[in-house]
Amino acid sequence: MKRILQKLNVLLDKKQKRSMLGLMVLMVISAALQTLGVGMLVAVVQVVIDPVTAQNSEMVRVVYDLLGFQNYQVFSVLVMLGLIIVFAVKNIFLYVQQKLTFAFVYTNQFRTSERMMRNYLRRGYEFYLNADTAVVQRSITSDVNNMYALILALLQLMSDIVISLFVSIYCLSKSGTMTILLAVVLLALMYMIKRVLKPIMYKAGEDNQNYYSGLFKWISQTVQGIKEVKVSCKEQYFVDEYKKCGEGYVNAVQKYSLYNNIPKLLIESACVAVMMIYMIALTVMGKSSEDMLEIFSTLAAAAFVLLPSVNRINNQITSISYFEPFFMGVSDNLQEEISEGKVDMSFASDTDEKLPVHEKIEMKDITYAYPNTDRLIFDHASMEIPIGKSVGIVGTSGAGKSTVVDVLLGLLEIREGEIFADGVNVKSNYRSWLKNIGYIPQMIFMLDDNIRSNVAFGVPKDKIDEERVWQVLKDAQLDEFVRSLPEGLDTGIGERGIRLSGGQRQRIGIARALYHGPEILVLDEATSALDNDTEKAIMDSINRFRGEKTLIIIAHRLQTIEKCDMVYRVEDGKMKLEKQI
Repeated sequence: MKRILQKLNVLLDKKQKRSMLGLMVLMVISAALQTLGVGMLVAVVQVVIDPVTAQNSEMVRVVYDLLGFQNYQVFSVLVMLGLIIVFAVKNIFLYVQQKLTFAFVYTNQFRTSERMMRNYLRRGYEFYLNADTAVVQRSITSDVNNMYALILALLQLMSDIVISLFVSIYCLSKSGTMTILLAVVLLALMYMIKRVLKPIMYKAGEDNQNYYSGLFKWISQTVQGIKEVKVSCKEQYFVDEYKKCGEGYVNAVQKYSLYNNIPKLLIESACVAVMMIYMIALTVMGKSSEDMLEIFSTLAAAAFVLLPSVNRINNQITSISYFEPFFMGVSDNLQEEISEGKVDMSFASDTDEKLPVHEKIEMKDITYAYPNTDRLIFDHASMEIPIGKSVGIVGTSGAGKSTVVDVLLGLLEIREGEIFADGVNVKSNYRSWLKNIGYIPQMIFMLDDNIRSNVAFGVPKDKIDEERVWQVLKDAQLDEFVRSLPEGLDTGIGERGIRLSGGQRQRIGIARALYHGPEILVLDEATSALDNDTEKAIMDSINRFRGEKTLIIIAHRLQTIEKCDMVYRVEDGKMKLEKQI
């Protein structure tokens, strides 16, 4: 428990700690009200059952005289009605307390989940080379949910401890039945609750399912397309879309938890009301108060609150033990963020500014080995790419062709060396550098959305330039196909673009790479998965940009790069110039 509290002290910010302190104050007030309710219940029983003793009580006599009563029976009835009001006020207060508690837990639960997603997006591309997608998804959603289940259990534990303490003190200071009537009332109440609350709970459950699947959808798409997300500088877009689903999920879960506790409050209020109305009826009919003594003893009244609290304390301690590993997993993932203060996404600002490149790109003395290996992929390798030229990169499998591109895009952390654009180190202008690159991989990452959103990748729907979309589709020689579709740009392409052919997906990839008007186009074996005829058609589209844009083409087929101005061969840790026109 001490370790959990220490972690919470680090994880929660000042605002969250103030909120928790406020909730603890409400817990004390709630405990006092519940104890007052139990004490007043016993006092009312005493007024009704033993009027002589009650009238000898100084407090009862003062209240009786102060209100100017002349009839003790009327006084008894009003006292019982007052008890109903006290319990109603108490339960309204408990409702408000629970509403604030659930709002605190579930709102901050999603805030922490969003922090986890930001945390993973801040990590370099190399992290994802060995990352387990399922673990990433679980960490962002399930682990965070269970962490806040622990926090909720902790808050409820503190509440029940305070209530038990208050009621125990009362019992120490103080040293039946209406079964059929109560059963009838409770059955009727349960039927009413079912009719009224079931549709609400059902809808909340449906919303929970829909929004939760939406959360996994955006997590999956972010992780699967992490390279394109990073190269196109769209981290914030994916966070925002994830946040939209999360807000609906938070509302659904909060509604479920809130309404799930209403029956307990209603049933308790109904029980007290029935007992008091029954006593009123007996009093009016002149029944002997001794007949009710067994029902309303002090211990029974105290147990009405104390026993459930003790039972919940036991359950919550067990729950905290169960949820502790999830809590620790989340706190460990956020440790770097907490210790280094990395809490924002300012690095992911979507700037329109491009790093100007007019002469050449240089990769100088690049030394690189993949994480956790000693084998050097590049050992002081260099390459020069003149602007406006088409450059082919070839080599055997595993030689490092794609690694050249990943280094050039800044996705891999090199051990030594630098990359320059007209003499400017691209690392110092990284986001502007990426803005000047259009990246076309072998497998185009497709959003489960329409053609418009896939071309204008990561651009909010209300900011998409439709004219620009049509222009780049024309450049990619796909505009006629899209115009022939009944829904045009609104045509859904299915998950991973399953409704499109391989060539059509590649052309959408070309259009996407062209959308922001980059100077440099990088093709990372972009046609290697296509048949010869489709590859030739795609390369004809690409070669139309020769002289207009700088082309960097990685290929394993020589015909793919036969029209390139320069060809580099990657072998033995070097980038060797093999051909130059």
